[in-house]
Amino acid sequence: MKRGDSRLVRPGKIRLDASTACQLACPSCPTANGATGQSLGVGFLRFRDFKKIIDDHPWVSAIELANWGEIFLNPELTEMMRYAHTRSVALYASTGANLNRVDPSVLEALVKYRLRSLTCSIDGACQETYSLYRVKGDFRQVIENVKAINRFKAQVRSSYPRLKWQFILFDHNAREIDAARGMAEQLGMAFAVKLSWEDLYTTPFSPVTDSRLIRQRTGLGVVTREEFRDKFGRDYFRENQCAKMWVSPQVNYDGRVLGCCVNFWDDYGNAFQEGLENSLNSEKIDYARQMLLGKKESRADIPCTRCKIYQRMKETGAWMAEEEIRKEPAKSRALVSLENRMLAHGATSRILDLWSDVKHASAGDDALQQAAPTYTTGLISEFRRRKMPRLESRVHPLSLPLGSDDEKGWKPYPQFKGVARRIRHLSCHVSVLNQDHTPHPPHRHKEEEILMLLSGEVEITLPDQPSSDGTCARRLNPGDFVYYPAYFGHTLTCVGDQAANYLMFKWHDEEKRCNDELPFGHFSVRDFLRDERVRQGFVPRKVFEGPTRCLQRLQCHTSTLTPGAGYPPHRDPYDVAILVLEGEVETLGRRVGPHDLIFYAVGEPHGMVNPGEVTAKYVVFEFQGRPNHFVDGLLVATADAFRKVRDPQRWRGLLDKLG
Repeated sequence: MKRGDSRLVRPGKIRLDASTACQLACPSCPTANGATGQSLGVGFLRFRDFKKIIDDHPWVSAIELANWGEIFLNPELTEMMRYAHTRSVALYASTGANLNRVDPSVLEALVKYRLRSLTCSIDGACQETYSLYRVKGDFRQVIENVKAINRFKAQVRSSYPRLKWQFILFDHNAREIDAARGMAEQLGMAFAVKLSWEDLYTTPFSPVTDSRLIRQRTGLGVVTREEFRDKFGRDYFRENQCAKMWVSPQVNYDGRVLGCCVNFWDDYGNAFQEGLENSLNSEKIDYARQMLLGKKESRADIPCTRCKIYQRMKETGAWMAEEEIRKEPAKSRALVSLENRMLAHGATSRILDLWSDVKHASAGDDALQQAAPTYTTGLISEFRRRKMPRLESRVHPLSLPLGSDDEKGWKPYPQFKGVARRIRHLSCHVSVLNQDHTPHPPHRHKEEEILMLLSGEVEITLPDQPSSDGTCARRLNPGDFVYYPAYFGHTLTCVGDQAANYLMFKWHDEEKRCNDELPFGHFSVRDFLRDERVRQGFVPRKVFEGPTRCLQRLQCHTSTLTPGAGYPPHRDPYDVAILVLEGEVETLGRRVGPHDLIFYAVGEPHGMVNPGEVTAKYVVFEFQGRPNHFVDGLLVATADAFRKVRDPQRWRGLLDKLG
């Protein structure tokens, strides 16, 4: 494949297995039963090979070190971390490590050389439960090693490496999830439950007996990977595995290119012998990628042909989609170098995270990218705003029900997306969800959301919010709406006899934790709509109000506006979204009816009047971003300068002096 070919794969991140050896004997693991050793060999990545990959491929700026074995058994791990740090290559161990046997000097090196993330596989909350799967493992020692990492992080006030507790779910450990989650929180670790591999490699270990309990604990509403396929129409973590063939290909410790994290039975070439770029774009691996997209027939010499995930894709015709393999812009080594200098402290990490967003938003703008190290957080934020559409006051008419997508089962209708003066990202869409369909498995993300059901009936799945009956599911009817905080797990399924139409607001800005931030909330306007007691004029009633991680304050209220009533034009210091529920209003020069959406941008004048003959009812959401004194001051100073330039009196005085 030649340079310039659109199919050329040259990823900024690769996966380079530091070890295929492991001291544990986990029953379902092909490393423990010797399968990987027979085909891949048992060994360690050598420092000289690691160094050559970094030296010969300057476009590689990130490397994942974990896959089949335990990275901490590699005797040259510290040397590799040190060299990657000096060459500005970010290292990760996100696939997982058991953390049973680690020298304290290596734990210190994780912090010193800025390992970005470390996932620890801990499948229990005590030694007895943990060792049933992590055979030969020492639960107490793992926890002590985590505490040691935290001590080293505290000494230098670093937030790296980010720690994650991965809990593989079995029948024998399901009752300890809550205890493990609590321990993870005390240790400052993210917590994630994962379904077991079941029969992907071996016969299932500790199969489920209490299905109801397991469904609650997974938060997926499923017990097994087979149930996941039936419910969501694709394999569990399929996109995470198959997409690696494009976005972060897997390379064995001896250079053999495996493509993904599942394959251990064959390779696509050798990166150490043929060169990384050549081996990642060989005819064999390119053919495999086309197979995953459903564009080529299976071929006996392609490792994917033997994979159960591919075999199920072939049976169902559910091939990889282009959006699943789309690569995000990779960080440059210059940015990693800047991170290595600044990310040791939490305060500066926010600046670099923000600048990373700017880099992605300004791809192709060399002047903006080169300016990064010299500008303050406020100015960087303003640069980013200039690269994205600025939200303006507008009416968005809606006519329900909207048309559905019978092939995909879910169809979004974007209403607006952009930046406001005090919110980095704010968007809204109305979507149609077909009967028995789910738009995505339960997921978490940095954005906060409000979802309001307009028609139909849905069931929301909330892994982090079990209801009173012990399940993780809640029903929503038209008029119900929910608030999802940042990183709060959720999804929804249409359970009515017709397609569901729902409205979604989504936003994100610089995060700031506070003690009284709004939790998940479930609300309804149905009682408000049924209430026939209406006072004359404009009458608002608060539903909720409080700070969030991304907003200084989020407020919701319902309002009634009787015929002929209204309020004069005014300006709000925050963005406002209004959904009309009943009746009609007139605003922004337009007549607005039921289900129509109104958006008022911060600082823009707007008023409202009821021109109809019935009382108008609507729900209001106020998005109050945190003031950016730097940017606000810059805008005021700029406006003042323009005012002076455009002032005719000032020019006349100047001309009089010159004359």
